[in-house]
Amino acid sequence: MYSHPVFSLVDDYRYAIDKTLIEIFGFLPIQSYTVPMKPSFEKVASGASSFVAFERNDGEFPFYWHYHPEYELTLITDSHGQRLVGDGIADYGPGDLVLLGPNVPHSWRSVPVKSETAKTHRAVVLQFRHDFLGEHFFELKEMRGVARLLRNSANGLAFGHTQTGQRVAKYIAGLPSLAPARRLATILSVLVDLAGEADPRVLSTLKVKPICRVADQQRIDAICQYLNEHFEEEIDFAQLAQRFHIDQASLCRFFKRATGRTMTAYLNEFRVGAAAQMLIDTNDSILDIGFRVGFGNYSNFNRQFKRIKGFGPRTLRRQFLPQPPPGDLHYTQRPLPAVSVSNKDGKINTRAAQRS
Repeated sequence: MYSHPVFSLVDDYRYAIDKTLIEIFGFLPIQSYTVPMKPSFEKVASGASSFVAFERNDGEFPFYWHYHPEYELTLITDSHGQRLVGDGIADYGPGDLVLLGPNVPHSWRSVPVKSETAKTHRAVVLQFRHDFLGEHFFELKEMRGVARLLRNSANGLAFGHTQTGQRVAKYIAGLPSLAPARRLATILSVLVDLAGEADPRVLSTLKVKPICRVADQQRIDAICQYLNEHFEEEIDFAQLAQRFHIDQASLCRFFKRATGRTMTAYLNEFRVGAAAQMLIDTNDSILDIGFRVGFGNYSNFNRQFKRIKGFGPRTLRRQFLPQPPPGDLHYTQRPLPAVSVSNKDGKINTRAAQRS
């Protein structure tokens, strides 16, 4: 999810301490950091046995499109926003639990916290290499289920909606209080439990090739940062290309190759996510919200909202209307449709959450 600060080139002192801890324990004891994100290849503790666990506690989770050769298990403990994995995008909230395979491009992008008191976004992140328990450990007969789980994680797997995910989340969240040996045993137990879950949600339908050049990583991060900051405006792709010293056709191809989606699709996803939050947090009209997040007309806003969310903006707003007084028989609350991503073509399908 994020680059672990032990590898920051500007912090040699912390690096020396953590390197010693890795040599002693075989992995880095869990820690809590608040550091700025840098667009770079993410390097995690290396060695014959490696396992990194840390807690994020930040004012925001900024967009940071990155990858690394380690597996990653991320539990959101207190945050809301959008999760991007490969070519898949979805909203996330507390309890979101995701397992990613090696070199899967990803980013968690939080929404601003609307609160009078300072509040941070929190997540527990685990990163480990395939050989962190030994080169041939997952080839053992007893570990066949876990080996299959790890193979399937190449497309990203979500477990937060399952009973298994909800059960193991409390063990992951409690890792900071465990001794190193128990922490290691807990991770293996969590992987075994997740391997037994029959209904994980596949997050990406396409193999998005990770960016290997540092310059390209910096460029895609800068482009996305610009789009994130100006999504409410009408963005001219030709002018954007000039800004980044590249022709428009090359810019479009580069963005699609790096993120698995077009810039138009990315902007629509970001605008719909912002609109959904405003529909929940404010009483502003749906029409006004559509214009404020950058859609030029209501019909396009409504169409894109339904395509991305699987239901319309009015349906979302109805779900967050004030609850009726007890015994009010004139009020009925319609359930939101359940949204799932088709493994076949990546399109969003909806199933009625409750059938009459």
